Amino acid sequence: MAVAVRLVAAIVLTTALNQIPDRHFLIEGDAEGYWILAGHISRGEDFALYEPPRYVMRMPGFSAVLAGSILVFGDSLLAARCLLAILTSLAVFPVVWMTDHVAGRRAGTISGLLVALMPTFIGFSVTILSECLFATVISWNIWALFRWVESRENWRNVLVWGAISGLLAALAVYIRPSWLLFPPLVLPLCLTWGRSLAPRCLLSGLLMQIVMVAALIPWGIRNQQVTGHFVLTTLWMGPSLYDGLHPGATGDSDMTFFETDRVLERMSEFEMNRYYKELGFQFVRENPGRAVELGLIKLKRYWSLLPNASQFQQPLIKLAVGGTNLVLLLFAAWGIWEKRVPWRFVFLCTLPIVYFSLLHMLFVSSLRYRLPAEYPLCVLSAVGICQLLSICCGKRTDCRSEIAESS
Repeated sequence: MAVAVRLVAAIVLTTALNQIPDRHFLIEGDAEGYWILAGHISRGEDFALYEPPRYVMRMPGFSAVLAGSILVFGDSLLAARCLLAILTSLAVFPVVWMTDHVAGRRAGTISGLLVALMPTFIGFSVTILSECLFATVISWNIWALFRWVESRENWRNVLVWGAISGLLAALAVYIRPSWLLFPPLVLPLCLTWGRSLAPRCLLSGLLMQIVMVAALIPWGIRNQQVTGHFVLTTLWMGPSLYDGLHPGATGDSDMTFFETDRVLERMSEFEMNRYYKELGFQFVRENPGRAVELGLIKLKRYWSLLPNASQFQQPLIKLAVGGTNLVLLLFAAWGIWEKRVPWRFVFLCTLPIVYFSLLHMLFVSSLRYRLPAEYPLCVLSAVGICQLLSICCGKRTDCRSEIAESS
């Protein structure tokens, strides 16, 4: 079902855009950049954008997937969208497994339907943007962390799942660098494993971080070769930070300052990144009140039920997106309140959405940045919906499986 609805969305979107002269992407700026980079990869050219070239502006993962489509199907945006439709549908499996594992088969089916049919999940899966592919890898990463937690009694298994979790985290970082700080935030779970299990938790947690960093080293070496500096992620953090923290900031993205300043004409890409990073922190030091105000504005944008972007203000879109977001968040809160899911797994399912919420109080924010973290949240939403169905059927059940008893 997930594949089918996304393939239909890919065809509908491509057909609609083909009716508009010189319009190829729904959200043009980022999507066009990914597509250009994909073309460079497919032709064996430099992984760089614009002039002067920016070699470390984006992580290569998403563009590499698009390049695979170009190599097989040529410069067909429809083919690329169909490939993304298939790949992003793979998020259903880890979400269903996690839900079924902690809340039973009925809740698992509900979570699968949520991932398959949420309008934002469907729409962003085929827009040549990285959000939903990123969300898919995140979902598999959280699934591996589930396995890591539940295997804590076995030395071999806990090390294996720690390593797999680190590898999947690296894959997520290759798509979007914002995931880099997430794996260390999982380590406080070690404090709950008890004194006897603490050594294996700490060792496997350390292995997780080592594997993640090791998997990113080839990209860091490449960046060393093209910029003279070893960089594990990108050199776009500085402009992104300044985009969210400058005198004219509104919480929305507006990178016109970058084109106006033209700093790359007088400094390297590495120096440019450091320059804007320092400007952003300088703004915070000189305007702490405004920085806090901007943080709250961005927090509101992040948790908005309705689309922030002007091109998505049609009543039908607002109704579909707002209604399904309300259902997802309300039932997730209910699922947490019911305490049917072991708290360790609640922590893993909610940490991504809290993590991105805090991160985007610094950087620009919108509903779009919350989307990847909503996939694991479907586990808890399904538990809440399961409880509602139980109440409606006149039988309040304990929506969990044996793992809840052992956790």
